[in-house]
Amino acid sequence: MPDPVDLSAVFGLPPEQAIEYFKAKGYAITWDWRELWQEAHANAFTVAKVMNTDILNDIRGALDDALNDGTTLRDFQKSLTPVLQAKGWWGKTEHVNTLTGEVSTAQLGSPRRLKTIYQTNLQTAYMAGRYKRMMENVGTHPYWQYVAVMDGRTRPTHRAMNGRVFRYDDPAWGALYPPNGFNCRCRVSAISEFEAQRDDIHVESSDERLIDHNITLKDGSTVPGKALRIKVDGQDKLFAPDAGWSYNPGRAAFGTDIEVMRKISAVKDRAVRVQAVQAINNSELRHQVFASWVSTALTKRAPGHEAQVVGFVSEEIADFAKGHNGGVDAARVLALPEKRLLHADSFKHKDGNIALTPTEYQSLPAIVAKPNAVYWDTQERDIVYTYPAEDGRVIYVPARLDFSVKKLGKMDVLVNAYKVEAKRFNSDRYIKMGAP
Repeated sequence: MPDPVDLSAVFGLPPEQAIEYFKAKGYAITWDWRELWQEAHANAFTVAKVMNTDILNDIRGALDDALNDGTTLRDFQKSLTPVLQAKGWWGKTEHVNTLTGEVSTAQLGSPRRLKTIYQTNLQTAYMAGRYKRMMENVGTHPYWQYVAVMDGRTRPTHRAMNGRVFRYDDPAWGALYPPNGFNCRCRVSAISEFEAQRDDIHVESSDERLIDHNITLKDGSTVPGKALRIKVDGQDKLFAPDAGWSYNPGRAAFGTDIEVMRKISAVKDRAVRVQAVQAINNSELRHQVFASWVSTALTKRAPGHEAQVVGFVSEEIADFAKGHNGGVDAARVLALPEKRLLHADSFKHKDGNIALTPTEYQSLPAIVAKPNAVYWDTQERDIVYTYPAEDGRVIYVPARLDFSVKKLGKMDVLVNAYKVEAKRFNSDRYIKMGAP
């Protein structure tokens, strides 16, 4: 039997967003895939039945190479197989359930297993990257169409979804955005308002059709998911992703914040908008995720095109910036590119004794959430968040609105972070928010 079509060839050159999505994942060790459920997979790299971080590193490294270099499945298997065999993660083994004492036989590494790992992770990464790009263009292309590969290997329900169109913000995409199972080859295509009218496209709604659904596994147990009621040849059917796939990998990762900010901005009550942003910015879990990302980036010191969301620009600060920036509004999602983090932590800053400590870099989301003061820098045209440093100086965090980041496009960006003397703000260069 010939090798299946290589995913990197199917989807073209690997999108940078997909590479960033994959590299930005953390690590999670789990024996049973159900222990790390759905959305958690978007933020943590895991392989079921891998209980050793060393082996997980080997698999993730090989997948990193596949995304960056377009490695074929054959080469992926060829390079990784001897490594896993040497470390004992190969073939079948007995596993003892520590809670029940039950002994079962489990399949560790195998050619088929590596094929599944390769295809699942690459396609999920590609789809997450595609979701991010589509979210950035919903202003012109607000309708999304489900596209299935119509051949003999296509699942019947996936075939039935082919061509169906929903708005980008329909709840269906939160559960049904591809991939919808192992080896799923479906994708989503964006359609403009003009195209929808020209081609008389029917835009569906999942209202009262998207339901909770329990999926029965081979062992008789059930797991929760989502399903969409659809009509197939006049008959009522359910389109349900496979167990563990009822989530959107792109939305669960970077795309979430873009969509959340859009929805918050649409709320008419300003007080509600302010409270929503503040609640998100104060999230301890988000602070922990950011701290982990900073630690990894500062350790590897190999700047790529990653960016991590620091927080949301508050309504008050956005209005302040807009008033001094020629009416240019903030995108409201504030990110820190890896290159900017390493620029802040440069040898030049360290030699000048102005670099932050690792803990201070990790605290940037807390500074954005509750700055001591905010200024407009009339020279650089930046918003500057400030916070007292432990040594008596001031942590200086400039953010640039509508800033172009290579490979990522335009966004609100933290462009630096370092320590300054408090007297710096006595200059006419700085306008303090809230000052008369």
